[in-house]
Amino acid sequence: MKKCLWILFATFMLLTGSLYGVCSAASDTNARDQEIINKIVDNMKLLAQVPRPSHHEKLISDFLVKWAEQQGFQAQQDKQNNIMFNVPATPGCEALPPVILQGHMDMVCVAAEGVKFDPLKDPIKVVRDDKAGTLTADGTSLGADDGAGVSIIMLAAKGEMKHGPLRVIITTDEEDGMEGAFGLSPAWLADVRYCINLDNEESNQVLVSTAAGDSVKATGTVTMQKPVGDTTVKLEIKDLKGGHSGIEIDKGRCNGIIAMARTLKRIRDKGLEFELVSFDGGVASNAIPSKVNAILVIKGKDKAMLQTIVEDAGNELRKKYAGIEDNFRFVLTDVPAAEQAVSKQDRDRAILFMDQIVDGVNTWSKDMKGLVESSSNLGIFKLDKDGLTARTYVRSSVGKLEEKIVNSQLALAKKCGYKTERIKMADPWPYNPNSKLLALTKEAYKKLNREEIKVVAVHAGLECGTFAKLNPELDLISIGPDLKDVHSPKETLYLNSIPKTWNLLQEILLQVK
Repeated sequence: MKKCLWILFATFMLLTGSLYGVCSAASDTNARDQEIINKIVDNMKLLAQVPRPSHHEKLISDFLVKWAEQQGFQAQQDKQNNIMFNVPATPGCEALPPVILQGHMDMVCVAAEGVKFDPLKDPIKVVRDDKAGTLTADGTSLGADDGAGVSIIMLAAKGEMKHGPLRVIITTDEEDGMEGAFGLSPAWLADVRYCINLDNEESNQVLVSTAAGDSVKATGTVTMQKPVGDTTVKLEIKDLKGGHSGIEIDKGRCNGIIAMARTLKRIRDKGLEFELVSFDGGVASNAIPSKVNAILVIKGKDKAMLQTIVEDAGNELRKKYAGIEDNFRFVLTDVPAAEQAVSKQDRDRAILFMDQIVDGVNTWSKDMKGLVESSSNLGIFKLDKDGLTARTYVRSSVGKLEEKIVNSQLALAKKCGYKTERIKMADPWPYNPNSKLLALTKEAYKKLNREEIKVVAVHAGLECGTFAKLNPELDLISIGPDLKDVHSPKETLYLNSIPKTWNLLQEILLQVK
């Protein structure tokens, strides 16, 4: 009997000891994860203090150079303000092959309606909500695209994870032109076999292929004249969802520029005479426009008719976008009298261009279900006394389709009398089925999470395409934490996805051969 009691007691002690060890390990893991989250958020806050809209990256580039030098690294800065520095292996990992960690320093700066924000001067106000597990910004876009990736790279470079030799490359102008990547020296990519891009937006997937992209810029002069009407009004469309013109083009969201143009066409075709003073829509070629306004001059007696036509247009849009755009609204307000308006011919040319432009999803992939094959986004259209500027962003994984869309836009612009410029925005990144880095990532993710990682291609451009072009032998993947509503004031980084990405990155770096 005593022997049985001793056996039971010993078994109890072993089990409870084992359980205590498991709980202790879990506690340590959770504490480490929380520590990583805190440090990444701290880096995000550092970046948020430095204005960094696309095409204006000198301040953030200088900041990152200084930061790297403070860590003891010798940073290089090129003419495009890209930066590069090498990080020695952590002790015991010197025999591992070098790996490039890459991200971009610029961001799309968007402010919510009524929020005063100067993207060239004002810092981003970061808001952390531990209860919701989110990081957002107060009234503006957060810049987690790609501030989250850069913050992870910064922390890894400080020795917070084990790794072999690293080469850090942080580029400029990824969001609007990729001039940084296009101007990159091939020498920065030489003698390295592997590159991990930290610009993906879902922690449960690895990105392996992206589309090529081109932007068409149209410009024109306008003729101004004294308006005939006696009442000046502002017509606005607000609270559309907007979003990324690559990642979210498949969501069927309403393009505010197109909606406003077709509303103006509707007003004209209903026989209500109006003159166009200005049209202002969009902030970037790769962002779906979420708010647009047009200043019109009408006859006072027609104001009620205008209100009715606008209400009808709104009702039609609500039916068309039911379940997608349920919160948008048209707003019509009186404004001070305009002294000049564009000519009727220039007004009608502008409406024609916006109405007939290829916009949204053009074709779907036949090989991969749910993947957009080609698309176009009219991201900017501005018209006033200083002239006209329009920007579209065309994407496709098939070169012929991209050419077809671009050529149609060039022909339409010519028909409207506009000058055009074609700007390459992204090189294609074809899928590599023999990628060793991909195979390793799949194994590492399964080991850490006990499930398969999703292998995806997206209808958007990443710098990986240009990196692959500059070094065809480079093996590339893209990973990152969970982001939502990027390029908008609702942009959100989910905190619990940070350690998931961090642990995956470390496992890859330790297992790469």
